[in-house]
Amino acid sequence: MVQDSQCMDFIEALRLGSASFTRRSCQTVLEAHLLSIGRIIAPILPHLAEDMWQHLPFQYITEDGHVAKFVFESRWPELDAEHLSFPDEEVDFWGKILELRTEVNKALEVARSGKLIGSSLEAKVYLHCSNESLAERLNKMCEPTNDADALHRIFITSQVEILNSLQDERIKDVQYTGEYLMEEGNKIWIGVSRANGSKCDRCWNYSLQVGSFTEHPLLCGRCHNVVIGLQTRDLDDLAKSEAKEAIAQ
Repeated sequence: MVQDSQCMDFIEALRLGSASFTRRSCQTVLEAHLLSIGRIIAPILPHLAEDMWQHLPFQYITEDGHVAKFVFESRWPELDAEHLSFPDEEVDFWGKILELRTEVNKALEVARSGKLIGSSLEAKVYLHCSNESLAERLNKMCEPTNDADALHRIFITSQVEILNSLQDERIKDVQYTGEYLMEEGNKIWIGVSRANGSKCDRCWNYSLQVGSFTEHPLLCGRCHNVVIGLQTRDLDDLAKSEAKEAIAQ
C-alpha cells in the first residue's frame, strides 16, 4: 500500500512543468531507488537487473568518472550521509503524517460508500488539531505556495483545510468524520465533504479557478501555468528552428 501510494504521488508530480521543484524532487527519488534496487538485485536476478540497466534514461557515472555500461561495472550502493542526516523530529513528524493519511483514507472510504464521492479527488478534507504547534505546521502545508509537500497532494484530495474550532459553520453539515489519536494524547479530527469548484480536465483536481482562464477555461491554475509554459517553449523551439533554416539558406 505504501508503494502504491508513493507511485501515485510520483504520477501526480508528472503533471507539473519540467522545471517544477516537485517534479524534479520526485525524479531524484526515483533515480536513487532505481539505481539502488538495480544493483542490489543484480547478484540474484542478473538478467532482470541488466535489462533495467540497459534501459536507464541516463548514463551512470562511477566515483572515478567511469561510465558503467553494465550493471556489474557499478559498485554496491553506499549509504548517503545526506539522507541519513534527516533530523529525528522530522522523521517523527512525517511518520505522523503517514499515519494521519491512513485515517483520512478510512474517512474517505466511508464517504465513498455513502455515495458522497467517487474518486478521492472529489473530496475536501477538514482537519482540527488540539496541538497548536502541529496545527501551525499543518496550516503551512496547506498554503498555496507549498506544492512539494502540500497536504492535499499527500491525501490525494482536491482540498484540505485546517479548522481553528469544531464549531465552525463550514462543517455543520459534514456527515463523514474520523479521528487520528496521537501518542501524546492529542487527536486530530477529520471531516470529509465534496470539494469546492469544478473538475480540471487535465489533472482531475477540483478548483474554484476552473473556468476563470479565457484561453483554457477547463484548466485549474496549476495546469494553466504548465500548459502556457509548454506553448511558450514550443514557440521558442519553432523560432529557433526557423532561424536555423534561414541561416542554412
